[in-house]
Amino acid sequence: MDHTSVSAMLHALQDPAGLPAPAWLFQYLNVLTWAFHIAFVNLALGTALLAIIAFMRRHHPGWAQLSVAMTGVAKVAVSMAIVLGVAPLLFTQTIYDPSWYTSNLLSAFWVIFFIFSLGIGYTLWFVFYFKNHDVAHAAQAKDATVWWATVALCILVFDGFIMHVLSYQGLFPQKWMQWYAPQGIPVMNGTGIHAFELPRFAFFMVMSLTMTGVFLLGYARYFRARSDVSADYLDLAHRIGVKTTYWGVALQLLTGVLWAYGLPSAMHVFAQPLFWLTALLIVGVALYARQVPVGGSALQAYAAMAFYALLALIVSVDREALRVAYLAPFHYDLASKPHVEWGAVVWFFATFIGVGGSLVAFYSTMLWKAGKVKGLYTADGAVSRLGSTAVFINFTWLAVFFAIGVWAYVRNIAA
Repeated sequence: MDHTSVSAMLHALQDPAGLPAPAWLFQYLNVLTWAFHIAFVNLALGTALLAIIAFMRRHHPGWAQLSVAMTGVAKVAVSMAIVLGVAPLLFTQTIYDPSWYTSNLLSAFWVIFFIFSLGIGYTLWFVFYFKNHDVAHAAQAKDATVWWATVALCILVFDGFIMHVLSYQGLFPQKWMQWYAPQGIPVMNGTGIHAFELPRFAFFMVMSLTMTGVFLLGYARYFRARSDVSADYLDLAHRIGVKTTYWGVALQLLTGVLWAYGLPSAMHVFAQPLFWLTALLIVGVALYARQVPVGGSALQAYAAMAFYALLALIVSVDREALRVAYLAPFHYDLASKPHVEWGAVVWFFATFIGVGGSLVAFYSTMLWKAGKVKGLYTADGAVSRLGSTAVFINFTWLAVFFAIGVWAYVRNIAA
């Protein structure tokens, strides 16, 4: 298909209802929410790998404790990655609907497989967690126990590969008809994996090591407030964090350069400031982690995690910029059929900031303070007030939601 035909096809496949808000707003939100999502994907995969390695060295008390801790972190991180993956998925479906839905139809079998395999992988990780949720269980566990975690991690990585394929296939609309009907004969079983880019996929996978490394720096600093946590164990976690960050950064640079070399020459990637900014941030994470001293200040340790957060955001910008560049020859217009509904936009942000913000603020504050206390935690006045405010905002939101529904129903009946 020539570019004109592809452009017409993309335009025809866009949702005729249009966008309920300006296209740039959805793009910014897509970039922001995907950065949160990939952070927890990286944390889940990186801590899962570390939990497995530490389990195999569990005859050393520090490694056994680290395996137990990272097993729990991975368990929570997987659930957070799933929840936080909903928002960027919805924004992608909204502004890149021809690409996303076509790719899903071309590989429909793998889309369904993703759902089932994700549940199986997470279940297997829970089996490992119940066998390794404290040091006593870890000491009694058989060597074969590690296979529960290993298989679970392999499934989760493969699920990541499926998401990579679905996203990458959407970048080549000029090939969709060829994939759908090779030699003019439609293939509708949905089992095809038509396009992937291993350096790109590997880049996001090894980014898990970088995330886990800076997380361990914050972890080691956070628990120094607890008298029941050994300083030797936290020193071990800190040292592993620095080494893991080094490995992550080195592999990110390697896979990132290979990825850049494989991109179309017309994009002039190596002449783009965004490429060099990303490379600078990757190196900067390692250099910063290197100078964080064992037992250093909270600002030093947590700043390393902030450094990774900035890196994740810039990588998300890179990803969006590349998608725009891939579709640019076909003149894909995000807002070709605008249909702005400011009421929906206002309601969205009221829900996002009011309901979501208040609950996240309460839970984050409570968990932050509870984790620094041994045994039962009793909330202070500020945390209690924050919780009461969150509950009040949620009940108010529900009341307004149902009130609008009743008003719309009565209005339509009257009409």
